Amino acid sequence: MISCRGPGATFAGMIRITIAPAAYAAIAGTLPWGTVGVEPQRAENGDYFIWVTPAVVNKLRALRALEESYSDVILRVAKTER
Repeated sequence: MISCRGPGATFAGMIRITIAPAAYAAIAGTLPWGTVGVEPQRAENGDYFIWVTPAVVNKLRALRALEESYSDVILRVAKTER
């Protein structure tokens, strides 16, 4: 479950990243309440602004291949875990 906050909100101790709608859809229903924050407004290209812990960002960075986005990593991992 993902918690939402209004414009300008921050999530203490968390880092803001942007992910594609497909990546958001892949993780939205799988996360425990409060583990990810999502902003109601979206980027101009339709991407989501989400807030995750530094540990999640470190894990995404470790899994990311050259020129791969966080969205690419999320989709790749989600695909292998099905």
